[in-house]
Amino acid sequence: MIKFYCGISEQKWNHHPVSPGPYACVSPVSSSKKHGTKETRVFVPEGTEVIEDSGAFCDPIDNRLTPEDALIRQIRHSAKFNYSHMVTLISSYDLLIDEKWTESVRRKERWNKDEAEFAVKETVLAAKYLNGHRYLVPYAPDVILSVQGVTTKQYMECAETVIPLLKTDDVLGLGGWCIIGIKRGTIMPLFEEIIAKLTPFAAQSGVKSIHIWGVCYAPALGKLLWICDKHGISLSTDSSGPQKRPVFGTWGYADWINREYTRPPTSIRGLERAKHVQAVSDWLAGFRKTKYYAK
Repeated sequence: MIKFYCGISEQKWNHHPVSPGPYACVSPVSSSKKHGTKETRVFVPEGTEVIEDSGAFCDPIDNRLTPEDALIRQIRHSAKFNYSHMVTLISSYDLLIDEKWTESVRRKERWNKDEAEFAVKETVLAAKYLNGHRYLVPYAPDVILSVQGVTTKQYMECAETVIPLLKTDDVLGLGGWCIIGIKRGTIMPLFEEIIAKLTPFAAQSGVKSIHIWGVCYAPALGKLLWICDKHGISLSTDSSGPQKRPVFGTWGYADWINREYTRPPTSIRGLERAKHVQAVSDWLAGFRKTKYYAK
């Protein structure tokens, strides 16, 4: 199975309770073209198991925090919105290589090799910082340390530095793939090459769990789940897409998209969002039965 963490960033879903299911991913900040980066005002239902993201996805490159300040932001946010006791994993403050910023406007564009050298260095520094200061987060005993890179060599060099920092119940985070569904023609072959080298190395190093950030693209998940199974590694992913899709009149993913679905009225929109999250969770839980689960 693929464990799904629903990304949440609201206190209500169209006047209905936020219903992410048993697992959620929460970032202390969110961003949009209209409002820029702002604090996420969130409600997490009691009993939900939470990954606390770092907010790195939303911070403009020219306004990034230090790893220390990013961790302080995470700690304060979970306390302010009363979900500290539900956090089971807290993530390092990496630097994404599939987004670029121009005058604080973010666009989907992959970095080149030279640009990504800086991102890799920042990602490694962030992993080292969180590993050395995990005692500051008593409510989250385990961490997600992420890796990045735009070439196989870069990705492996980053992983070879970060993976030794992981402890028994920590999770290896795979960053840099959230645009794989958009750029699949150019990125998918690289993805397959990287996971073919990275996964056995991770397994040999004692990694038990991998989390791929922000991916619901079925062919990529199928390849990754297959190789994780081969090496005895569990897999999870996160996305806010499943709870947002009904708002834009979209239902389903891959081969179960409903082309006739239309945007529901406000009176039931929040309920539809919850139903769609459940449908996606069920799909990912049974992913080995889909046509995408293959070598």
